[in-house]
Amino acid sequence: MSNERGYTLAEMMVVCAIVGLVMASLLGLVMTGQRAYWYGTTQVDAQQTARVAVERMVKEIREAGYYPQAPTPITTGACATMLCYQYSFDAIGNSPSATSLTLQYDWNGDGVSAASGKVNDPILCATGSGCRGERITYSFSGGALTRQEVGVDSSPLTIASGITSLAFTYLAADGTVTSTPSEIRTIGVSVTAQTDTKGAYVTMSDRIRLRNR
Repeated sequence: MSNERGYTLAEMMVVCAIVGLVMASLLGLVMTGQRAYWYGTTQVDAQQTARVAVERMVKEIREAGYYPQAPTPITTGACATMLCYQYSFDAIGNSPSATSLTLQYDWNGDGVSAASGKVNDPILCATGSGCRGERITYSFSGGALTRQEVGVDSSPLTIASGITSLAFTYLAADGTVTSTPSEIRTIGVSVTAQTDTKGAYVTMSDRIRLRNR
């Protein structure tokens, strides 16, 4: 006689339990892989956002205070024994803060205060291209970094979103912190970005020496 004995209910339950554990383990691995991929993607996005914000500001901060004419030398007082110069305007506008600063230039060297916000770039204007303004304001608020070129932009333009924090620091020639525009020689910039909820945080920092001061 052949043995026609089948599976018992207990054996079927054991098999189902084992299969369930295996599938749960595989699902966990898949979810972990997806999470790692998503986190890596948000990290790349955040790095790009922070890089765009920092690189744009670094270039324009370095050029702040541009004046094509030679500054006026000072030879009195303490400046009798050291090189001192008097500039017709400050490279940084009034009231610089941790989240906002204004950069000033005098593209054509007419000596008119850059704080007037006029538009005057003799090279670009002469060729019929878009003129550049002599005053640019960067500001951080509500997760966005905005830039407004006075006389060119009618309102602030967002150049980077997904920013969680931004901080400017202002240093004098001796390295001490200062908030006096005429004393600022170096500006530190720190930007932290997170482009997605619970995504990766990325922080980029730089310190820029004002080339024209």
